[in-house]
Amino acid sequence: MTIERELIIQCLQKDRRAQEKLYKICFQLLMPLCYKYVRQEELARELLNQAFVKIVYALENYNAELSFKKWAQSITLNHLINEYHKQKRIRAIIDENIADETMEYRSIEKSKNAYDYEVENEHLNKILEKLPPATRKVFNLFALEGYSHNEISEILNISTGTSKWHLSSAKELLKKIVAGTFTFLLFLK
Repeated sequence: MTIERELIIQCLQKDRRAQEKLYKICFQLLMPLCYKYVRQEELARELLNQAFVKIVYALENYNAELSFKKWAQSITLNHLINEYHKQKRIRAIIDENIADETMEYRSIEKSKNAYDYEVENEHLNKILEKLPPATRKVFNLFALEGYSHNEISEILNISTGTSKWHLSSAKELLKKIVAGTFTFLLFLK
């Protein structure tokens, strides 16, 4: 999506109408991303508003050669990740392809009620919390948001090789954590 340079200039000049217009654009772009993480509309709006403030303050650093959508999404995503670490309120959703590789227990299909789903998400969050912070960020960006290693390297200001290493490390650590959990559960039976 292209944002008119004039709109950005007006926002930088603190024109409230221009900021409102930019907010409406950002709302359409970013609300689905926020809602994907929290699954509560009110909380998603709150996080979007906080991210929008960061976007407005960062506008002077925006490079018009970049996609505004990706730029705004990366700011919002970083805000969501930071809030997750601070408040532990955002639930992680793991792509089934990654889940099949890292968490074999999810392959057992059974019907779940809403309570089971909540318990499962809390368990997944606890597992992801055991990853080192940098590794967890790369894993979330790759597995949850679908960013490529090149995009992750730009967002986190790391090399592409480092991004790949963190993802590989996350997979290995998650396999060990999950294997340890199953060993413990089998021991209880």
